Amino acid sequence: MKIRIVLSTAALLLSTGVAMADISDIASHRRTDFYAPGKHQFYAWCSNGQDRRVAQSGDSARDAEAKLPQTVAGSCRLAWQGRIHS
Repeated sequence: MKIRIVLSTAALLLSTGVAMADISDIASHRRTDFYAPGKHQFYAWCSNGQDRRVAQSGDSARDAEAKLPQTVAGSCRLAWQGRIHS
């Protein structure tokens, strides 16, 4: 019985370690994606109630955001969602 508990605890700790490594890898890619050139996706919360996703190409997420049409950039609050890999 004790061996089962020890083995199940070890398996749980190993699987948690693998999951945490995957999460940190995703976070690392998200940081580099923000500064990478390509098509970036934003979620726009708009004052007129027409929230939507918008995509724009740019040298970085900031550059893509600056290139968005004024109708979106002026009346909406933007949240970067990520770079679109295609």
